[in-house]
Amino acid sequence: MGAGPLPQRALRQGVKSIGFIVALPAEAGSLGRRRIGFNDLVELPEGHWLTVSGTGRDHAFKAAARLVELGVAALVSWGCAAALDPRLRPGALVLPKSILGAAGGEHAIDTEWRGRLARALSQTLPIHAGALIESEWIIPSGVEKQALFAGTGAVAADMESAAVARAAHSRGLPFLAVRTIADSAAMRLPDAVTAALSPRGDIVLAKLLSHSLRHPAQFIELARLSRAFGAATATLRRVRNLSGADCCFTPPPVGVSSFQPIRR
Repeated sequence: MGAGPLPQRALRQGVKSIGFIVALPAEAGSLGRRRIGFNDLVELPEGHWLTVSGTGRDHAFKAAARLVELGVAALVSWGCAAALDPRLRPGALVLPKSILGAAGGEHAIDTEWRGRLARALSQTLPIHAGALIESEWIIPSGVEKQALFAGTGAVAADMESAAVARAAHSRGLPFLAVRTIADSAAMRLPDAVTAALSPRGDIVLAKLLSHSLRHPAQFIELARLSRAFGAATATLRRVRNLSGADCCFTPPPVGVSSFQPIRR
């Protein structure tokens, strides 16, 4: 299902659906076997919904707003992140306790929901808390990550979670971020990747190959990044398998909002 009109049929009766927003199709695979593309809106077998937004806050906010319009009961920002804390290795799981905006401000997550999920996972997976900070662009170098860590104390960064949090808070919906580390704090992204990225975050293969053939050492860096991304998506699949389709979500009682205001 593409970026056209919303589905005509209503959400399943009695099901409190969660809307999952991922930036890239490769991350979406951790929630199911079906391949989906950018802007696709897919109903998962359990009655929840998944969409691939593309990278960045504008894409993420539009995707989240689309799920809100559909009538989901909660939103999850799901996918990979860049480590800022040098202790985090590829595949590490981050369940942030707050989201820091790139321009300032702090976006709260649903603490009860996060607590239930952490308890379900803690016997099997190490969990890293702390803050997740919004980045307005991909952070290519370890030097830039180190500076951001020193300046904010955030353990990791992504480009979408703050926007999804804003969409959730605007409608008083529970919000959660589940992120796994795809590149360590010391890892520099290959120049071939940054040169080949489109505005929505996918790789233009011709540009990637062209740049790599001119700079053959890039193939080693690309292989390292591929292994790191594989570790990140493997952890996402483990979270999905251990926590169930609903990620331990329990809808708030009727008439009770789990809205948590954005703190300035």
